[in-house]
Amino acid sequence: MANLGYRVVLSNVTNNYADMAANKSFNEPGMFWAGYVDIDKPYYFIPFDYYRNSREDLDGNPISPNAYQGKKTLTEEGKKNIAGLQIALWGETIETPERFEYMLLPKLLSGAERAWAKDPDWATESDTAKSISGYQLAWNGYLQRVWSRELPRLDYYAGGFSYRVPTPGVLLENGKIIANNQYPSLVIRYTTDGTAPTINSHRYTSPLNSRGNYLFRTFTPAGKSSRMIRVVNQ
Repeated sequence: MANLGYRVVLSNVTNNYADMAANKSFNEPGMFWAGYVDIDKPYYFIPFDYYRNSREDLDGNPISPNAYQGKKTLTEEGKKNIAGLQIALWGETIETPERFEYMLLPKLLSGAERAWAKDPDWATESDTAKSISGYQLAWNGYLQRVWSRELPRLDYYAGGFSYRVPTPGVLLENGKIIANNQYPSLVIRYTTDGTAPTINSHRYTSPLNSRGNYLFRTFTPAGKSSRMIRVVNQ
């Protein structure tokens, strides 16, 4: 449409629909008919070359690098007709302001980053290895800005916002529970007695090999917490 002269606002569902669930968890709110959208999807969206940023299919599996070979792309004239980028949040399943904020934030920040900034170097780099390393460097810097500056502001601005805190990644492997989180300033805490983890619960610092019924949560420095993740080490 842009190539034909129409003005276009990009709101591609695979990267820019905030009503898509952040991950595959049964307990994660949101739709999943077009895949899963977390804070990273709007961030690595490439407006003028969005076939290139298609990394996974609707089930989260890697897409072949040649999947879109031969597809029509934006011409230089077509790029001039891209009027903007939109993060869409369809509200038919949203019943409270808190759920609205949970689904929208921090995904909206990633959409703003991509809409208002010029194409980053990693998006136009022709060398695949350099593009990947450049993206990782930029992504780490972006997460630092989000979790050290932008979201702490939203803890206080306009009375505070109920943004989504990412759940910890937890893996049971060879009798050991291994956990990580999205950014170092976030802290993982856990319990083994069936109660919900609080800011005063045990802090995860290394793999756990004791038997038990574990509950994990991620906490921000301000005390906001993620959904709980349960792992049973038998």
